[in-house]
Order: sequence, then structure tokens, then C-alpha cells
Amino acid sequence: MKSRLCGGKKRARTEAEKITREQQILDAAAELFVSRRYDQLTLADVAAASGLTKAALYRYFRSKELLFIAVYQRAFNALVQDAQSREAINLPDDLADLLIAHPLFCSLNAILHIALETGLTEQEARNFKLFLLEQSRLLAEPIKSASGRDEAACFQFLMQCQQALIGCWHMTHPPEAARKAMEQPPLTVFKMAFEPTLRNHLQALNDAFQKG
Repeated sequence: MKSRLCGGKKRARTEAEKITREQQILDAAAELFVSRRYDQLTLADVAAASGLTKAALYRYFRSKELLFIAVYQRAFNALVQDAQSREAINLPDDLADLLIAHPLFCSLNAILHIALETGLTEQEARNFKLFLLEQSRLLAEPIKSASGRDEAACFQFLMQCQQALIGCWHMTHPPEAARKAMEQPPLTVFKMAFEPTLRNHLQALNDAFQKG
């Protein structure tokens, strides 16, 4: 009997094949989440980019929100693993370097609150928040080692950095029409680059953190 096809690809049957297929879906979704408006993106778009049918994609992710969570979790895990590979994260420069080295995490983080406004059950939302808590605590450890501050203070500092990161990303990545409008004076005063803007915000937060 011939293997069943899913949008041009054979259906994954072994566990290894399913893991590989899921990673292919996450790769395709990650590119779409950063290149398209979230509210205009559909699972059908992701299925097409993955070479699957929508029905085949549903076997892995039943909603766009759960797909976004999976992409975000993978990006956050990569960030934390990078942080843990360092003996310590000296503030604010090392933290800025870490975030800038992970643009996918930064871009996903900027739309996190939009992506998860609806579409999750209470248990799914709780599970995701528990993931965020665990990863944030892991990220706080090298900051704690470098700063000498306690876990609660480091965690609070990271929450403030999260807020700054969201604002910096949005301010430095405006929609296309706004970006073009700012190419000509006097609107050029609104143009900002992500890296120096983020570094300035983290420096201000660190100054307050060190005084605390």
C-alpha cells in the first residue's frame, strides 16, 4: 500500500518522524510570525508553508495560539540555554548582548500579549505561565550570581526588562507606512535603532536595580 500523502509530504509515522515534522512546522511558523501580522496569519498559511494540509497540521497544533506558544517556548529555551552557558551575566551589557543575539525571541516577546489574549483554556494559560515562571527563574540565576542580589529582586528586574523589551521593539519596528513617513524630516526625530535603544533602557533599569 502506498503511504498516505499530506500536502505533498508523507505522513509521519514513527516518533522520530513526528518530532522532525513538528520542528519543520515550528520553523515555518517562526518565519511567518515575524514577517506577517499575527491577526492576519492563519493555520492554513502555516500548513502551506510547511508543505502540509490544514488537517495534517491540526494533528500537531489545534490552534494558532498553541502553535505560537510552542514557537515562543522553543525561542525562550534557546535564550535560557545561552544564558546558562555563561558563568554570569554582568548588567547591563551582558544582558543586552544576550537579548540582541536572539532576535526571534525579542520579536515574539513583543506580540506575546496580543497572541495570547484569547484562544486558551484556563489550564493551558496556567501551564504557559508556569513555563514562563520556570524559565525566568533560570534566567535570573546568572544575574543573581553577578549582582549578588536575591532571587526576588532579580526576578522583578527581569519583569521590568521584559516590559522595556516590548516597548523598545515596537518603537524601533514601526509598521511599513510609519517607517516610510519617518524617512523625511521633521519626522526623522522618531527614528530609533533597536540595539542602542534597548541598551539605554537596560542601563536605566540597572541603575535603579543597583540602588535597590
